[in-house]
Amino acid sequence: MTGRKTLGILGKKLGMTQVFLEDGTCVPVTVVQAGPCKVLQVKMATAAEHPEGHRTACTNRGKKSGKQERARAGDGYYAVQLGFDDKPERVTNKAELGHVKKAGLDHGKRFVREFRLEEAPTQKPGDDVTVDVLEGVTHVDVTGTTKGRGWTGTIKRWNFATQDATHGNSINHRRAGGIGRQYTTSHGVPKGKKMAGHYGVEQVTIQRLELVKIDKERNLLFLRGAVPGHVNGYLMVNRTVKNERDLSEKPGMQVANAAAKAMIAKGR
Repeated sequence: MTGRKTLGILGKKLGMTQVFLEDGTCVPVTVVQAGPCKVLQVKMATAAEHPEGHRTACTNRGKKSGKQERARAGDGYYAVQLGFDDKPERVTNKAELGHVKKAGLDHGKRFVREFRLEEAPTQKPGDDVTVDVLEGVTHVDVTGTTKGRGWTGTIKRWNFATQDATHGNSINHRRAGGIGRQYTTSHGVPKGKKMAGHYGVEQVTIQRLELVKIDKERNLLFLRGAVPGHVNGYLMVNRTVKNERDLSEKPGMQVANAAAKAMIAKGR
Protein backbone atom coordinates (compact mmCIF):
# COMPACT_ATOMS: atom_id res chain seq x y z
CA MET A 1 0.00 0.00 0.00
CA THR A 2 1.39 3.40 0.94
CA GLY A 3 3.12 2.83 4.27
CA ARG A 4 0.35 3.99 6.62
CA LYS A 5 -0.56 1.07 8.88
CA THR A 6 -4.25 1.76 9.39
CA LEU A 7 -7.36 -0.10 8.37
CA GLY A 8 -8.73 1.00 5.02
CA ILE A 9 -11.34 -0.43 2.70
CA LEU A 10 -11.59 -2.15 -0.69
CA GLY A 11 -13.72 -0.83 -3.50
CA LYS A 12 -14.53 -0.56 -7.17
CA LYS A 13 -14.30 2.43 -9.50
CA LEU A 14 -17.75 3.22 -10.94
CA GLY A 15 -17.17 6.37 -12.99
CA MET A 16 -17.38 10.15 -12.73
CA THR A 17 -20.04 12.67 -11.79
CA GLN A 18 -20.23 16.09 -10.15
CA VAL A 19 -21.08 17.28 -6.66
CA PHE A 20 -22.28 20.71 -5.61
CA LEU A 21 -20.81 22.04 -2.36
CA GLU A 22 -22.61 24.20 0.15
CA ASP A 23 -21.26 27.41 -1.44
CA GLY A 24 -22.52 26.32 -4.88
CA THR A 25 -19.14 25.21 -6.23
CA CYS A 26 -19.37 22.36 -8.74
CA VAL A 27 -16.70 19.73 -8.08
CA PRO A 28 -15.91 16.86 -10.51
CA VAL A 29 -15.56 13.61 -8.58
CA THR A 30 -14.96 9.92 -9.15
CA VAL A 31 -17.49 7.57 -7.56
CA VAL A 32 -16.04 4.54 -5.76
CA GLN A 33 -18.16 1.73 -4.38
CA ALA A 34 -16.35 1.04 -1.11
CA GLY A 35 -17.48 -2.13 0.59
CA PRO A 36 -19.12 -3.61 2.41
CA CYS A 37 -16.07 -5.81 2.89
CA LYS A 38 -15.88 -9.03 4.87
CA VAL A 39 -13.04 -9.77 7.27
CA LEU A 40 -11.61 -13.08 6.04
CA GLN A 41 -8.61 -13.39 8.33
CA VAL A 42 -6.95 -11.60 11.22
CA LYS A 43 -3.18 -11.89 11.52
CA MET A 44 -1.43 -11.55 14.86
CA ALA A 45 2.20 -11.16 15.80
CA THR A 46 2.09 -14.03 18.33
CA ALA A 47 0.08 -17.24 18.42
CA ALA A 48 -1.57 -16.44 21.76
CA GLU A 49 -3.25 -13.35 20.29
CA HIS A 50 -5.33 -15.25 17.73
CA PRO A 51 -9.10 -15.11 18.38
CA GLU A 52 -11.00 -18.12 19.67
CA GLY A 53 -11.72 -20.69 17.00
CA HIS A 54 -8.78 -19.58 14.86
CA ARG A 55 -5.87 -20.92 16.89
CA THR A 56 -5.47 -24.19 14.98
CA ALA A 57 -4.30 -25.04 11.48
CA CYS A 58 -4.28 -28.21 9.38
CA THR A 59 -1.50 -30.14 7.68
CA ASN A 60 -2.56 -32.33 4.74
CA ARG A 61 -0.78 -35.69 4.90
CA GLY A 62 -2.33 -37.07 1.74
CA LYS A 63 -5.11 -39.57 1.04
CA LYS A 64 -4.01 -42.15 3.65
CA SER A 65 -3.29 -39.94 6.65
CA GLY A 66 -5.64 -37.10 5.76
CA LYS A 67 -5.64 -33.74 7.51
CA GLN A 68 -4.02 -33.34 10.90
CA GLU A 69 -4.68 -30.38 13.14
CA ARG A 70 -1.82 -28.47 14.71
CA ALA A 71 -1.39 -25.32 16.73
CA ARG A 72 -1.34 -22.22 14.60
CA ALA A 73 1.89 -20.22 14.66
CA GLY A 74 2.13 -16.46 15.00
CA ASP A 75 2.15 -14.38 11.80
CA GLY A 76 4.83 -11.97 13.01
CA TYR A 77 2.80 -8.84 12.28
CA TYR A 78 -0.69 -7.39 12.70
CA ALA A 79 -3.01 -7.26 9.71
CA VAL A 80 -6.63 -7.59 8.64
CA GLN A 81 -7.46 -9.43 5.42
CA LEU A 82 -10.54 -8.11 3.63
CA GLY A 83 -12.59 -9.58 0.81
CA PHE A 84 -14.75 -7.58 -1.60
CA ASP A 85 -17.23 -8.46 -4.36
CA ASP A 86 -18.88 -11.87 -4.02
CA LYS A 87 -17.83 -14.69 -6.32
CA PRO A 88 -20.13 -17.66 -7.04
CA GLU A 89 -19.25 -20.95 -5.40
CA ARG A 90 -19.07 -22.72 -8.77
CA VAL A 91 -16.03 -20.65 -9.79
CA THR A 92 -14.31 -20.81 -6.39
CA ASN A 93 -11.63 -23.44 -5.91
CA LYS A 94 -11.53 -25.72 -2.87
CA ALA A 95 -8.56 -23.99 -1.28
CA GLU A 96 -10.33 -20.64 -1.35
CA LEU A 97 -13.58 -22.16 -0.10
CA GLY A 98 -11.78 -23.70 2.85
CA HIS A 99 -10.28 -20.31 3.67
CA VAL A 100 -13.52 -18.31 3.53
CA LYS A 101 -15.51 -20.94 5.45
CA LYS A 102 -13.48 -20.04 8.53
CA ALA A 103 -15.08 -16.59 8.27
CA GLY A 104 -18.58 -18.07 7.91
CA LEU A 105 -18.91 -17.67 4.13
CA ASP A 106 -20.04 -20.22 1.57
CA HIS A 107 -18.62 -18.38 -1.48
CA GLY A 108 -15.37 -16.69 -2.42
CA LYS A 109 -14.40 -13.07 -2.97
CA ARG A 110 -13.08 -11.62 -6.20
CA PHE A 111 -10.77 -9.06 -4.58
CA VAL A 112 -8.81 -10.00 -1.44
CA ARG A 113 -6.19 -7.75 0.14
CA GLU A 114 -4.80 -7.13 3.62
CA PHE A 115 -4.04 -3.97 5.57
CA ARG A 116 -1.14 -4.00 7.99
CA LEU A 117 -1.70 -2.41 11.40
CA GLU A 118 0.46 -1.02 14.15
CA GLU A 119 -1.49 -2.72 16.94
CA ALA A 120 -3.59 -5.84 17.37
CA PRO A 121 -6.85 -5.44 15.41
CA THR A 122 -10.20 -5.48 17.14
CA GLN A 123 -12.00 -7.02 14.16
CA LYS A 124 -12.87 -10.71 14.08
CA PRO A 125 -13.18 -13.02 11.03
CA GLY A 126 -16.66 -12.63 9.62
CA ASP A 127 -17.11 -8.97 10.61
CA ASP A 128 -18.21 -6.37 8.09
CA VAL A 129 -16.14 -3.29 7.23
CA THR A 130 -18.00 -0.34 5.74
CA VAL A 131 -17.20 3.25 4.79
CA ASP A 132 -17.46 4.15 8.48
CA VAL A 133 -13.73 3.40 8.78
CA LEU A 134 -13.10 6.65 6.85
CA GLU A 135 -15.30 8.76 9.11
CA GLY A 136 -13.70 12.18 9.61
CA VAL A 137 -11.01 11.58 6.96
CA THR A 138 -10.49 14.42 4.48
CA HIS A 139 -7.80 12.95 2.20
CA VAL A 140 -7.05 9.38 1.15
CA ASP A 141 -4.49 7.36 -0.79
CA VAL A 142 -5.87 5.13 -3.56
CA THR A 143 -4.04 2.09 -4.94
CA GLY A 144 -5.14 0.46 -8.19
CA THR A 145 -4.01 -1.03 -11.49
CA THR A 146 -3.57 1.53 -14.26
CA LYS A 147 -5.16 1.28 -17.68
CA GLY A 148 -3.30 -0.70 -20.33
CA ARG A 149 -1.93 1.36 -23.22
CA GLY A 150 -0.39 -1.50 -25.16
CA TRP A 151 2.98 -1.18 -26.87
CA THR A 152 3.99 2.49 -26.88
CA GLY A 153 7.00 4.49 -27.97
CA THR A 154 9.39 6.44 -25.79
CA ILE A 155 7.49 9.71 -26.15
CA LYS A 156 4.22 8.38 -24.73
CA ARG A 157 5.82 5.96 -22.29
CA TRP A 158 8.63 8.12 -20.84
CA ASN A 159 7.64 11.65 -21.89
CA PHE A 160 10.63 12.01 -24.22
CA ALA A 161 10.80 15.07 -26.48
CA THR A 162 10.43 14.68 -30.22
CA GLN A 163 13.32 15.29 -32.58
CA ASP A 164 13.49 18.22 -34.99
CA ALA A 165 10.71 18.40 -37.56
CA THR A 166 13.01 20.11 -40.12
CA HIS A 167 16.69 20.69 -40.88
CA GLY A 168 17.32 17.38 -42.57
CA ASN A 169 15.52 15.14 -40.09
CA SER A 170 13.76 12.58 -42.27
CA ILE A 171 11.23 10.12 -40.79
CA ASN A 172 12.93 10.14 -37.37
CA HIS A 173 10.71 12.60 -35.56
CA ARG A 174 9.37 10.24 -32.84
CA ARG A 175 12.26 7.79 -32.61
CA ALA A 176 14.35 7.33 -29.49
CA GLY A 177 17.66 8.15 -31.14
CA GLY A 178 20.96 6.63 -30.03
CA ILE A 179 20.66 3.99 -27.31
CA GLY A 180 24.29 2.89 -26.95
CA ARG A 181 27.23 4.29 -24.94
CA GLN A 182 30.23 6.04 -26.42
CA TYR A 183 33.59 7.10 -25.04
CA THR A 184 33.32 4.80 -22.01
CA THR A 185 34.84 1.51 -20.97
CA SER A 186 31.40 -0.11 -21.22
CA HIS A 187 29.72 -0.69 -24.55
CA GLY A 188 26.28 -1.64 -25.77
CA VAL A 189 22.86 -0.78 -24.40
CA PRO A 190 22.91 -0.18 -20.61
CA LYS A 191 20.53 -2.07 -18.37
CA GLY A 192 17.37 -0.18 -17.53
CA LYS A 193 17.50 1.98 -20.63
CA LYS A 194 14.19 3.77 -21.21
CA MET A 195 12.91 2.41 -24.50
CA ALA A 196 9.65 1.54 -26.21
CA GLY A 197 7.62 -1.24 -24.65
CA HIS A 198 4.46 -2.23 -22.81
CA TYR A 199 2.92 0.67 -20.95
CA GLY A 200 0.32 0.48 -18.19
CA VAL A 201 -1.25 -2.40 -16.22
CA GLU A 202 0.89 -1.74 -13.16
CA GLN A 203 0.08 -1.02 -9.54
CA VAL A 204 0.08 2.69 -8.78
CA THR A 205 -0.79 4.65 -5.63
CA ILE A 206 -2.20 8.16 -6.00
CA GLN A 207 -1.64 10.05 -2.76
CA ARG A 208 -3.74 12.64 -1.01
CA LEU A 209 -6.96 12.62 -3.00
CA GLU A 210 -9.65 14.79 -1.48
CA LEU A 211 -12.59 12.87 -0.01
CA VAL A 212 -15.44 15.21 -0.96
CA LYS A 213 -18.40 13.16 0.26
CA ILE A 214 -19.33 9.84 1.86
CA ASP A 215 -22.68 8.14 1.17
CA LYS A 216 -23.08 5.65 4.02
CA GLU A 217 -26.42 4.31 2.83
CA ARG A 218 -25.06 3.21 -0.55
CA ASN A 219 -21.41 2.69 0.53
CA LEU A 220 -20.07 5.27 -1.93
CA LEU A 221 -17.02 7.51 -1.82
CA PHE A 222 -16.74 10.67 -3.91
CA LEU A 223 -13.07 11.45 -4.60
CA ARG A 224 -11.61 14.50 -6.29
CA GLY A 225 -8.51 13.73 -8.31
CA ALA A 226 -6.98 11.09 -10.56
CA VAL A 227 -8.19 7.66 -9.45
CA PRO A 228 -6.09 4.94 -11.15
CA GLY A 229 -7.58 2.20 -13.29
CA HIS A 230 -10.52 1.66 -15.60
CA VAL A 231 -14.22 1.58 -14.76
CA ASN A 232 -15.07 -1.45 -12.57
CA GLY A 233 -11.41 -1.73 -11.60
CA TYR A 234 -10.65 -2.72 -8.00
CA LEU A 235 -9.08 -0.25 -5.57
CA MET A 236 -7.58 -0.03 -2.10
CA VAL A 237 -8.51 3.12 -0.19
CA ASN A 238 -6.76 4.23 2.98
CA ARG A 239 -6.21 7.50 4.82
CA THR A 240 -3.30 9.44 3.38
CA VAL A 241 0.26 9.16 4.63
CA LYS A 242 0.82 12.83 3.91
CA ASN A 243 -0.02 15.58 6.35
CA GLU A 244 -3.30 17.44 6.14
CA ARG A 245 -1.44 20.76 5.74
CA ASP A 246 -3.74 22.53 8.18
CA LEU A 247 -1.57 25.52 8.94
CA SER A 248 -4.32 27.24 10.92
CA GLU A 249 -3.58 24.90 13.84
CA LYS A 250 -0.01 26.24 13.99
CA PRO A 251 -0.26 29.92 14.93
CA GLY A 252 3.47 30.20 15.46
CA MET A 253 4.27 29.29 11.85
CA GLN A 254 5.07 32.20 9.56
CA VAL A 255 2.98 31.98 6.40
CA ALA A 256 5.00 33.69 3.68
CA ASN A 257 3.79 32.48 0.28
CA ALA A 258 0.45 33.09 -1.36
CA ALA A 259 -0.32 29.37 -1.83
CA ALA A 260 -0.19 28.69 1.92
CA LYS A 261 -2.41 31.70 2.64
CA ALA A 262 -4.94 30.47 0.08
CA MET A 263 -5.01 27.01 1.70
CA ILE A 264 -5.73 28.58 5.10
CA ALA A 265 -8.51 30.69 3.58
CA LYS A 266 -10.13 27.54 2.14
CA GLY A 267 -9.75 25.68 5.43
CA ARG A 268 -7.28 23.06 4.14
